Amino acid sequence: MGDSSEQVEHMNRVDVLCIGLACWDLNFQVDRTPGPNEKAVATDLTSEGGGPAANASYCISRLGGRAAFLGRLGRDSFGDAHLNELKGVGVNTSAIIRVSSSTPIASVLVNGCGERSIVNFNEQQESLEFDFSHSNPACLLIDGHEWTASQKAIQHFRNSPSVLDAGSMRESTVSLAKQSTYLIASRAYATAFAQSESQKNWLSSLGAQAPFVAITDGSKGVHWKNNKGGFGTLEAKDVSAIDTTGAGDVFHGAFALAISKGIDFIKSLSWANQVAAISTTQKGGRTSSPFRANVPRLGKNAQ
Repeated sequence: MGDSSEQVEHMNRVDVLCIGLACWDLNFQVDRTPGPNEKAVATDLTSEGGGPAANASYCISRLGGRAAFLGRLGRDSFGDAHLNELKGVGVNTSAIIRVSSSTPIASVLVNGCGERSIVNFNEQQESLEFDFSHSNPACLLIDGHEWTASQKAIQHFRNSPSVLDAGSMRESTVSLAKQSTYLIASRAYATAFAQSESQKNWLSSLGAQAPFVAITDGSKGVHWKNNKGGFGTLEAKDVSAIDTTGAGDVFHGAFALAISKGIDFIKSLSWANQVAAISTTQKGGRTSSPFRANVPRLGKNAQ
């Protein structure tokens, strides 16, 4: 009986359990973002799954990691397509709940400089009880969209480090930051939280929320602060970016995978920085996720 339990635990073991939003992205390539009362003609369209945590799980699987996704999808064609994409790269989808509301949609305009503008549609979501028995994660990655499930997971897997993808400042995200091991924030989140444009103030304010903090700041690199008061900036990688959609999701997925393998904070940030930069050289927010063979080696203790 004991051997059987150990076998089940091994089968359910994953590197990263990703919890949060799954949506469907319509990525339109345009020469420039249209202004008020203007019409733009798209030169290309990429239609694929999206959502911070869902994209991170997809990225982790492409990088050779074992990922599971916990979230919701509508019982519609977009939900079916999204589920098939995750299954197609080997993501554990056992904890996905299909709901009566429609799958969220994101319309993304990507201009000639690779910059993006996004319009989201997400129906009112009912409260759900998720099952955590499908996975035994080495690391958690949460994006704040499934707040109750994220809180329960942090408590349930209290011996596993947790990574918070803090893209935009919401009450749910702020509360989860105080419970997370690693707070990885966007410039927008850091500015709103610290009520300041100062990098020093960002790190000081966010550093009081979580032991390890990193702020992704586009061409200005990644600013970081560790649990011992050390801080610094990793330079942005010099690449010819054509589409930044999903680059943050790739960064978070790669970082969480590195942490799950026992890689230290700075090396994990550096590797995630490189992987995310590579993703911007391809179109799309999900299909731009690099394969393991196309990125630098994670480290001697990576598997």
